[in-house]
Amino acid sequence: MQRKQIRKYNSCEILFTYDEILAILCHYTDNNTIISHSTMQAILRKVNPSADYSFIARVDNLPFLYEKWHFHPEMELNYIVQSRGTRFVGDSIEEFEEGDLTFLGSNLPHVWKNDTAYFLPDSPLRAKAKVIQFLPDCFGPDFLKLKEMESIRRLFENAKRGLKIAGKTKEKIIPMIDQLIQNKSGIQRIGLFLTILEILAESEELTFLSSEGFLDSYHRFDTDTINRVYEFTLSQFNRRILIEEAAALAHMSVANFCRYFKNRTQKTYVQFLTEVRIGYACRMLIENKKSIQQIAGDCGFHNLSNFNRAFKLLKNQNPTAYRAAFG
Repeated sequence: MQRKQIRKYNSCEILFTYDEILAILCHYTDNNTIISHSTMQAILRKVNPSADYSFIARVDNLPFLYEKWHFHPEMELNYIVQSRGTRFVGDSIEEFEEGDLTFLGSNLPHVWKNDTAYFLPDSPLRAKAKVIQFLPDCFGPDFLKLKEMESIRRLFENAKRGLKIAGKTKEKIIPMIDQLIQNKSGIQRIGLFLTILEILAESEELTFLSSEGFLDSYHRFDTDTINRVYEFTLSQFNRRILIEEAAALAHMSVANFCRYFKNRTQKTYVQFLTEVRIGYACRMLIENKKSIQQIAGDCGFHNLSNFNRAFKLLKNQNPTAYRAAFG
């Protein structure tokens, strides 16, 4: 496999062209490791490019966000400055936009999937995110054992399911992320980082994203198989998908695949596919003037009644009311 040098991005803003993005996705590098195994399989990423710092604080400014379903040992605080699409964290599927702030635990599978418009060849859209990434033991194996760190230990445990941050907590955290990115070294940087964790640990404005049993079931089995199914679904959801197609990707019979997927994700494949489609429909209802019937078709529903029924089941309101709520 060929190697290609990619600029270091520790504590600074990075700007990649479309060609550079393709290079990032296809090459192994020493400072930012991405190994592409094959089509629709998991991508292994080493997100920390430097052993000189306990954690990374950076700005990503890209044509679109990294679009592969993946996980890494680093915990991640992610603030979306400029971007829209669908956020997948564990078995949680929600639309995201500017202002989205989340905290993810170690090895929690996730992807921020930008809307289709971001991937058009001449798209003027950009995706910008501010990110803090760190290993749970970044200050040594005994640091979290201190009595004073009890609330942080609970925070890290809760983050295994992914946390959405809202309200006054989000208002406090965002400017502190900016300060952390600007302060590239020094003891104040560590103090600021710990203050962010303390605010999160004491907050009552955090919401779980993934279900309680997802992470254990996900990592108890072969991840390549489920990743192939996820990648296939995320790229093909807007057409009619036969469950036989997904089963074939897993090299299983339909019956075995249905049991396998339910054990892995705590939901049926049809439920997962429906959630992906409804998540995309939500974004289209907000941003697109197409008729509800057109949107239903664009999301893979070939029956308007089925679309309306599925939408109301997941969003507790019909598509018309949802669109009206966003003016």
